[in-house]
Amino acid sequence: MKKSVIFDLGNVLVKWDPDGILQRFSDDPQEQAQYRKVFFNQGWLALDAGLMEYDKALALFSLLLAKPLSEMERFMQVVRESLEPMPLALDLLHDLHRRKVDLLCISNMPLHAYAYLKQRYDYWHLFRGIVISAEVKLIKPHLDIFHYAIEKYQLNPQQTLFIDDSDANIEAAQKCGIAGVCYQNDQTGIDQVYTFLQQQ
Repeated sequence: MKKSVIFDLGNVLVKWDPDGILQRFSDDPQEQAQYRKVFFNQGWLALDAGLMEYDKALALFSLLLAKPLSEMERFMQVVRESLEPMPLALDLLHDLHRRKVDLLCISNMPLHAYAYLKQRYDYWHLFRGIVISAEVKLIKPHLDIFHYAIEKYQLNPQQTLFIDDSDANIEAAQKCGIAGVCYQNDQTGIDQVYTFLQQQ
């Protein structure tokens, strides 16, 4: 029976490193600490969930930090540019495509970042289906986003593997009957994917 593999984006196919983002944005530790608040603000989560418009989020962050909108936009541009490729999983993606494995993507991501990635990278056509939290207004680790993908793409959970860097997201997938690999950008995780594909 044909098997399916679902990829996360952040810390699987593209780097997600808040500390690195802050260091890239500013050399000033105090300013880094100030901007770190953005990552833990409800507006950040609302962007991921598709519940807040980008302009409104920028305005919220501007008020939170008492910074001009232009600085908030500069910060968000640094965020987007930090989403650099992670070669190990990218090589895996291309190899699985060559092997004709059914490929999908489920990621928590705001629309502005996804739009940037779609323009920057060319591997989107390798996926049969892509579920972005901000587009469907569902977010991991809630089970609904997995149920949505299963129904929309007619997945057989027992023949599906989910690759994500978060234990909580893997556990949520497992509750829906989907096997998981908690990926840490190493060969161990890659080997687990091939082991799953070899199982009868």
